[in-house]
Parts: sequence; structure tokens; C-alpha cells
Amino acid sequence: MNKSSYIIWLLNRIDSVTIFYKRRKVMRTRLKKLIALFGAVTLTASLLLTGCGSSKDKDSASAGGASNSSVVNNDTAGNEDGAQGNSSVNMEDLPVIKMATMTGANYDDSDAVEAEINKILAQKVGATLDITWSGMGTYSQQVNLMLTGDGEVDIVMLSGVPLATYAGNGMLLDLSDYYAQDPDPFLEWLDVSYIDSCRVNGQLYAIPEVINFSNEILVHANKAMVDDMGIEIDDSKIWTMDEIHDLVKKAMETYPDIYGIVPQTGSQFLAQINYDNLGDTSFVGVIEDHGNTGKVISVTECEEYIEFSKTMRKWYQEGLIMQDCMSNTESWSSMIPAGKAFCAFDAGAYPDNGSTDDTTYYNLTIYPNWSAANCAVRLDYGIAANSKNPDLAFAVLKELYTNADICNLLMYGIEGTHYQVTDGGKAAPAEGVSLENSGYSCGFINGWVLPNMLNAYPSYTSADEFSELLRNYDANAIKSGALGCVFDSTNVTNEYTACVNVFEKYYFAIMSGSMDTESTLETFRAELKAAGEDVVIAEKQAQLDAFLANK
Repeated sequence: MNKSSYIIWLLNRIDSVTIFYKRRKVMRTRLKKLIALFGAVTLTASLLLTGCGSSKDKDSASAGGASNSSVVNNDTAGNEDGAQGNSSVNMEDLPVIKMATMTGANYDDSDAVEAEINKILAQKVGATLDITWSGMGTYSQQVNLMLTGDGEVDIVMLSGVPLATYAGNGMLLDLSDYYAQDPDPFLEWLDVSYIDSCRVNGQLYAIPEVINFSNEILVHANKAMVDDMGIEIDDSKIWTMDEIHDLVKKAMETYPDIYGIVPQTGSQFLAQINYDNLGDTSFVGVIEDHGNTGKVISVTECEEYIEFSKTMRKWYQEGLIMQDCMSNTESWSSMIPAGKAFCAFDAGAYPDNGSTDDTTYYNLTIYPNWSAANCAVRLDYGIAANSKNPDLAFAVLKELYTNADICNLLMYGIEGTHYQVTDGGKAAPAEGVSLENSGYSCGFINGWVLPNMLNAYPSYTSADEFSELLRNYDANAIKSGALGCVFDSTNVTNEYTACVNVFEKYYFAIMSGSMDTESTLETFRAELKAAGEDVVIAEKQAQLDAFLANK
């Protein structure tokens, strides 16, 4: 960036801030002070700036090593004799944007990674970033405390609590005007329908993470066993339940000591099929046909749930399903590679992020991918209503989504220290570094907690062209008729809690076939009614009707 470009950038920032302050009707004196500050920075820049550079091209992204976090000195872009530029920014004088997110990965070296990120942010937006990482088990509680505090957080990852609840409680900033000024950088990565899913009463309160927004329902089948049986697998077609039945039966005849079908996770046989729950993981009221009927009914009346459960009951009685599945504690992802099981159903599948040559399973699709109502509000990033720097917070947030250098740093840490780029253009742990001893491993463990995992190198475990595969996959998904509507149980807390307790007793047990379908379904239905299911369904229907009316 040359001197004149930098001055233009600053003037554009002034213009943007001017619009914002006029909209907020802030006193002219505050605006004059802000413009005076930018003028001083502009004067300093015009005297000192000879160049700054940070490529947006992720093919050339390189974080470099950690250095003094107080001063930024960048080589002049395009300087043929390699002389170092004399641009310097005192980091300690810049506003700090505080961000909260969660991870299950190592982040001991987060300070060094942030120092590299802040070199970029200092030049791009005139601010630095301070990240607070939290464990996944306590994250929701900590975020609630931060959002009710006095400027304790600016940018926050949202998960586990309905967006409407945060917005209704006044915890989040309305991002509508910020987004409307420059939507294109976000639309490059996100379909507008997913962004609009983060609106509450027409106002935008968050930006969805760039992840998969649709899932298919499939069967993970043990690849080694299938290959050993000499079966040719067409994993591009839609498989029928009869075909799955025959495949499992043949596997158990060939390998009599294995489990045929094991649960999706623990004792949860299969999360759901093609009925929408409006983000309610206890399914107290569902909408059939991918959420397109507009009518909330009891899951005990849902034809797809009933028919699937009846089929599983027959398979269970044939011995094709793990007989003690309701006390299982292992995941399919450990049992199949270990040769203990042949297959498992999965309702949360997408283009396989482990489809390498040594993958341990085939994916056999039984229902095509679809986007549920809550798909874009499961994981989002918003700005706290009590942020003391909302303008800068949004500017930083935009960089977290759109700047490839920053996305790579957030995902994998510092190149050469934490990761290396393979000949195939994928990120892998640096030489001598493992996921266990790495000081920063977020992108290898749970990149989905970050704003835009697709704007970085794909992981070494990813399928080739994973980013393109995933975006095309979502583009062709069936979309829920209730896309963006997420149930808030606040008005029916007592009834909902009672129904959840009933759900946990019967829902998965019936789906697994381990209980008689007809008689257990009757008991399930009666106990839900007694717990107040009708009240919950009426509330869910009212919320859906209001959402559709305002859509």
C-alpha cells in the first residue's frame, strides 16, 4: 500500500464513521475529535509510510515468526533491493477489540499467534485483537456473563442459546447498517438466505460461520470389510433401506463376531431424519417434509419417525443392530476403524472431511442433504451491545471472515512453527510437531469454531478441493421452509423441561428398535401429553406462524 492509497483508506474510514455518527446523532464535537485524530494519523502516515503489505491470496499466505508485538515493520511491497520500510505503528496505542470463542484444541501459543494477526489488523483497521478461549462445556455460561458485563467483550461466538434470546435480551448489537454498507465481502462466502437467517424482527444480529449449512443422512460402512467381501460400492447414489439391510446382513455372515449397526453416538441411535425441530434437540414438536408443511406436530405422530422405527425394530430382531445399543458409550468413529462394527447411521454428515486414500469407511447416502431451520444460527459471530468500539469491532469481524492471512493464523497458527504447507497445498503439523504437543492446533481439531475455516488452507486430512465441494454441496441442498426460525422455550419452560425428560426415556430407544415400536410409542405419546406437550407445540406453532408472517 503506497502513501496515497493509505491516505485514501483513512479518508474512507472517516467517511464511514461520519455516516455512522450521523445515524446515531452523536454530538458534532465528538465527530470533530475523531476526524482530528484521523488527521493526525494521516499526517504521521504521510511522513513515515513507505509501504505495507499483507497478501489476501491464501496461496501465498505466510504468517512468519512471532516478533515484537509493540511495533510493526513491514518490508515495502515490490521493493526490488529488499530494503526494509520504516513504517511503524505503536500497538499499545491502538484500541483493543476483545473476542470470545471456544475450542477443544491447544492454544498455549495464542499470544504469539495474536501478535501476528495484530500486525495485519494494525495496518488494515487500526486496532488489535485479544482472544479469550473457553472450553466447550462452560462456554455458554461464560458468554452470558460477558454479554451482561460492562464492555468485557466486543466480538463473540454464539452457540447453544437461540439468537432470538440474545437479541430479545438486548445483549447483541444490531449489525444491519454495518452490513448494508458493504455486504459483498460476506456474500462472497455466504448465501444471502443464510445471512438473513440471523435476523430477528428484520434486524441482523450475527453473521453465520462459513461452515456446512446442510447435512445428509447416510450410513458409514466399514471400507476394509466391504473391499474384502469384493463388493463394488457406488457411493454417489441414493441407497435404499433394502440395499443397506442386505449389505449389513452379508457383512455379519462374513464377520460373525462384529456388531452390524451401532449408534451414531453413544446411545443416540440416530438424531433425526427429514423432519425439522426448529433447533430444538429434544424434538418437542416437529415439522414434516424438511420443515415445509408449516404445521407443528408431535414427533410421536410423525410418519417418518414411526416408519423408520418400525424398520429398525425388524432389523434389531434379526440381530443386525447392536443388542445393547442403549447402554453403548463408544462412538461409531472408533468402533468402525477398530473392526468392531460394520456400519452406523449418521444424520450430521457432509462431504467427508476425511476422504483420503486411507479413509476407513464408505459413505452411503440414504437421504439427500438438506438445510434445517437452525442451520445458519447454530454457530455465528455477533458484536456485544455494550461494546465500547462497535465500529472497529465490525471492521475487525469483517477481516476475520475475509482476510486469508488472518484466517490461516486463526486456523493453524504460525507457519513453520505450528504448521507447514504440503506440496498439495494443504496445512499439516510442522515438522516435529504433533497435535498432542502443538502449542496451537485449533484448525486441525475444531476449525468450525472460527468465523471462516474455508478461507484458509484445507487441512491435510481434508478431501481435495474440500472448500469447493462443501460450497457446491450446500448450494444444491433442500432448504427448510422454516429456515431461520429457532424455537425459544422461555414462555413454556416448565412444560418443555418436563417433555425433555420424557424424550430422553423413549426417543432414541424407539428409533434403535430395541423396544417394541407400537406399545412403547403409545407410552411415549401419553407421557408427553401428560408433561404438557400440547402447550409446547402451541407455542412453537405460534412462533413459526409469526416468523413466516414476517418473512
